[in-house]
Amino acid sequence: MENEYKNMISVLSDQIERIRSERPSAGTKYRLMGAVADIQEVTASLRDGVLRLVSHEAVLDADVNIDYAEESERVLTMELEERQDITDEERDQRTAANAALGELSGVLLEIDGQLNRRHKDEEFVRLYDGEKRRYMSSGTARRARQTFVEWRDDVCNGKPSMEDINDYVTEKLVHMFEKGVFNTKVEHIQRASRYPSEFDFSQLDDDHKLKKSIHKHYSELRKLVDYCDGCLVVNPVKVGRHFYTNRKEENAKSHRNAFLKYMHKIELVQQERRKLLEAETESDESSLLPDVLATGMAIKYWKELQKAGFVDERYQLLPTTSRKQAMYIADVFSDKLQMRSKWKPFQELWHINNLAQEKWEMQETGKQPARSEDIDKIFDD
Repeated sequence: MENEYKNMISVLSDQIERIRSERPSAGTKYRLMGAVADIQEVTASLRDGVLRLVSHEAVLDADVNIDYAEESERVLTMELEERQDITDEERDQRTAANAALGELSGVLLEIDGQLNRRHKDEEFVRLYDGEKRRYMSSGTARRARQTFVEWRDDVCNGKPSMEDINDYVTEKLVHMFEKGVFNTKVEHIQRASRYPSEFDFSQLDDDHKLKKSIHKHYSELRKLVDYCDGCLVVNPVKVGRHFYTNRKEENAKSHRNAFLKYMHKIELVQQERRKLLEAETESDESSLLPDVLATGMAIKYWKELQKAGFVDERYQLLPTTSRKQAMYIADVFSDKLQMRSKWKPFQELWHINNLAQEKWEMQETGKQPARSEDIDKIFDD
């Protein structure tokens, strides 16, 4: 089809070249009128047959046979020059022919722009996000969530461990591969040393089904996802390039849906994984504090004190924090938490004494410690 359009433009070029080289005659006006009609016909054909396709279709053939920008330049070189030895009617027809050539050039440039736009990373992200939105509102997404909930409740009694979650992620990846999502473009890689270190192949037996499956298909997975902080993360640009640049892929839509389905299950698992990690982190942080200072509200205030530069990540006073500031923090903090013992928990945590004496001196002098307003803002909610 593309070569057909290229041949049409070549025929137009020859037609106009003959008009350009002939001596003006009574028939020149009519040959120009015919050339204008031919140019408009090619323009309409390109607009309906190519531009409409590349403007609205989500799946494109990346391997186009025509350089549309180059063809646009070629059309502009076909324009007819003004001549003094011609009639006014012929001059009008030459102007009309040049205008039609300009319109044809514009359509070719617009097609080129649409094709280039399709291959920009932003467009791939948009296409992937559009597919994901449609998938997330479908029954397939609900089924994926239901499957995960059933696994969590049946296998893990509703409380999966980190080991359970890692096993589930790997299981779903293998299942995704075995379903044939990537079977049209699988690359067989022989040496485990060519893989990144996310999977420890040395821990698997040579004949293990999991090892064979990952060895067979892992390179394809690397084209679609990234591995960040222990989680598999979909890379929309990679997915877009894989699924949206080949409109000859007969099962592209079903492959996309299968990919989204299993990546959604993996994402559900990884959300649980992040919750477990956060819970473990909070548990570790709480172990550094006495119980009365380790509540959810207290942890929020500790985080703000860290940001403001009063304490470190282990809740100890920084060298720049004075005794008077420590007293002021303890005083406001204990009031906010309605603690029975105002000073003792802070004195034991920070290994200092006599904070009550510091408050008495502040009341006597009427002088507040430096940055007291910053401390008030932290607890002003």
